[in-house]
Formats: sequence, structure tokens, C-alpha cells
Amino acid sequence: MRLLSFFIVSFLVTFATAITLQGKIIPNAVISDVTKIDTSTTRIVLNGAQYTAHIKANGEFAIPNVKPGSYLLEVQSIEYVFPKLRVDVNEENNVKATYTGLGIDWNQRGNSVSYPLDIQAKAVSEYFMERQGFSVMGMFKNPMFLMMGVSAIMMFFMPKLMKQMQEMDPEGAKEISQSQADAQKLLSDMPSLSQMFAKR
Repeated sequence: MRLLSFFIVSFLVTFATAITLQGKIIPNAVISDVTKIDTSTTRIVLNGAQYTAHIKANGEFAIPNVKPGSYLLEVQSIEYVFPKLRVDVNEENNVKATYTGLGIDWNQRGNSVSYPLDIQAKAVSEYFMERQGFSVMGMFKNPMFLMMGVSAIMMFFMPKLMKQMQEMDPEGAKEISQSQADAQKLLSDMPSLSQMFAKR
């Protein structure tokens, strides 16, 4: 009999300390009309899926039987991106909520959020990257374009450079010309790949 009484009292205490966590999604620049939110695909979750609730047509939500503890509240939506909240419920059923996020230390609290919770969307969800148009600056960042540009400049200035060198130092220009001729002759004397494989 005493054991039964103990279980009944424990159940009543647990039920009494549990609260219904309430809040709503409010309009802002991202969502001007909360009634346009797809309520079938938008839900509020605590700690992944420990507690879940769908939103109503007017943006309100209520998560029943939430026991004292610390929770990560997320709004799961395929249309919009919402901030994450840390929600603390104490033994006196007082609720304290602050902003948090991925990669942020759990003990580091952000700005406070009033209770019942008012949650605003941060942005519209984007699943595809917008294709960028033609950009002249983008061409100059291309390594191939830079190599072609340098080659064209060298072809344009090299003859003038050689001419100036001939006027200033005929002997030096003659040596450079001879070196270039020797290099071209060496390349022409080398067998091609097709000739190398044909001899096998």
C-alpha cells in the first residue's frame, strides 16, 4: 500500500512540475504574414525530438508536459530559417530563454527572449545557388587568361627589346640570337613521340 502511494505521489509531483511551453512565430521583414506558413511541414522541437509540436494557423504553438531542465528549441521548416533558442525551465516552472547556435558553447548565453516566446524568421531557405552572370573582373582572375595576357605582352615587347639591345650591345644581341637558334635546332632534332614509338 505504501509503495502504491509512493508511486502516485511521485507521478503527481512529476505532472505538477511539468509545464506547457508556449510561444508564437511573429511577422517581420522575412515573413509578413504568418498565416502563409505551411503548418504541415513546420514544427517546434526540443532537444532534437524529445518534445515536438506543430504550429497553429496564427503562428502559435504549445508543447505540453515539458519537465524542468535545459532544452535546445528549434523551428524546423523547409521554407524559412529560424534562430535556435536555449530554454531553461526550473522547478518553479519559470522559463528563461536565450539565443544560441551551432558551435556556440552551451554555457554561453545570447540575448534574452521574453516568455511566452516570440520567434522571428531569419531568412528564406535557399537550396540552389544562383548562377552568376558574365563578369569582366572574373576573366582577369582566371589563371589561363593571365597566362595568355602575359604571353601576348611578351610577343609584343620582345622584338622591340631585341632591337634596343642590338643598338646598345650588338655582340650581346648576337649571342642571344645564337642561343635561341641553337635551342630551336635542338628541339627540331629531337624525335617526336610518334617516331619514338614507331622505332619499337
